[in-house]
Order: sequence, then structure tokens, then C-alpha cells
Amino acid sequence: MDEIKKEEYIIKPCTTCGNDASLVDMDRIRFRFDNLLAKKSFDEAEELINYWLKEVSTKKDLRSELELQNEYIGFLRKQGRKDDAILHAKRCVELIDSLSLKDTIGAATIYLNVATVYQAFKEPEIALSHFMKCEQIYDKYLKKDDKLFAGLYNNMALALVDLQQYDAAYKRYNDALGILNNKDTEELDAAITHLNLVDLIYNRYKADTSEDYTKYGDEIEKHCLMAWELLNKKSTVRDDYYRFVCEKCAPTFAYYGYFVYEKELIKRANER
Repeated sequence: MDEIKKEEYIIKPCTTCGNDASLVDMDRIRFRFDNLLAKKSFDEAEELINYWLKEVSTKKDLRSELELQNEYIGFLRKQGRKDDAILHAKRCVELIDSLSLKDTIGAATIYLNVATVYQAFKEPEIALSHFMKCEQIYDKYLKKDDKLFAGLYNNMALALVDLQQYDAAYKRYNDALGILNNKDTEELDAAITHLNLVDLIYNRYKADTSEDYTKYGDEIEKHCLMAWELLNKKSTVRDDYYRFVCEKCAPTFAYYGYFVYEKELIKRANER
């Protein structure tokens, strides 16, 4: 394991925010952090974040701590570490309050990340409360066709499905599609949204005491085929994000019986 050396990351004075405290060079830390994650050097990546959390704590640099904590909670969520992720998510909210940042787009992004932590660990009610904080800020500062709304709606709908609020979730997914379908380069996110809608429709079927699959089967097929059409566009750049989306979508196609699509997406996910 490479030793993390302090001189690798220069702590620079803030020149933009009016805060006299020294700020960590987050661009360099994120670059290093992302490279470690790409190499699956997870222990080293965590060591990096904790090293700088100690540094900014010593300097009482709350703004830099908030940025680091925001990176950390995503890492902990993906590692499946519920208690640690929620502990640091709570710290993010505390820092937003301490820094009086509640009414900023930056805070909205962090509320969204905090919400995804709670959603990942089956706390949809708490997740939804943070999604709503994010939405209030977006409503105030962003145009309704901003792509950030699409991401929010997709994530919020997942919590609503877990809470069996199917009508509300259906509206959020369709709102997301309304935004993504009007963007020239958002086919991949639109495909994910269609498959999210498939899961919603299936969950609704399972909750229907009539157990009449024919009421839902045609709609499930429609959205699966629309998702495949978007993923299969020849004009779509097959970059790292495309491969990630293929890997993410393949199991959903398999679950609903589209094994040919699953096999093809797995193949594309592994192309380099």
C-alpha cells in the first residue's frame, strides 16, 4: 500500500468563499480517491479520506470537512456499511446547519446523497424527507427541465415505491422521462428510468389482490422494449458510463425474461 504523504495534497487558503480557514485542495483529493476506487484499493481510499478528515478537523475547516464527508458517505454506502454511512450522513446534515448552507444548490446535492444512504439501507421515510429538502431548493433555483430534477425524481420514486406510494412514484418517473426525453444525450438515463418504471409496475402487481398479471404485463413489456431501444441506439457513445449502464440494466432484463438482451448487455459491459 502506498503511504499517504501530506505533501501530496497542499492545503490552500480559500480565495472564493470568504472563509479565512485553509481549505483542502479537493480536486486533487478526488482525483486520487477516484483512482484508488478504480483500482479497487478500497482500504487505501478510506485511509485517504480519514487522513484529510483529521487534517481539516485540526484546522476547524468545516467547509472542507463537509466536502470530504459527502465523498465518504457515497463510499460507505457502496461498501454496504450501514452504521458508518448513516453516522457520517448525519454529520453532513449537521455541517450544513452549522455553515448556514441550507438554502444552496450545494446543500441540495448533499441532501440528495444523504437520502440515497437512507434509501440504500431501507429507511425510505427518512430518505424521502431529505429528497424533499433537495426538491425545495431545486424548485427555488433551477428551471423545471434541468437534468438535476430527473436524477432527483428517479431517486425519490424509489423511496416512494418502498413506501407503496405507487401513484406518487409513477408521477415522479414520468416527470423524469419528460425531462430526459427532451435532452439529446440522455438516452442512457432514460433507459434506466424505463426499467425503474418496470419495477414499479411489477411491485404494484404484487400488491394487487386480484393478482391479474394481464393488467400489468403489456405495460411491463412496453417499458422493457423502450429501454432496450434506447440502449441499442447506434449513435450512443459506448464509453465507461455506457458500460456501467449496461451492467446495471442487464439483471433487470433477465428478471423479466429478456435473456437475449441480458446476454448482449453483459457482453457490452465487458468490452474495452
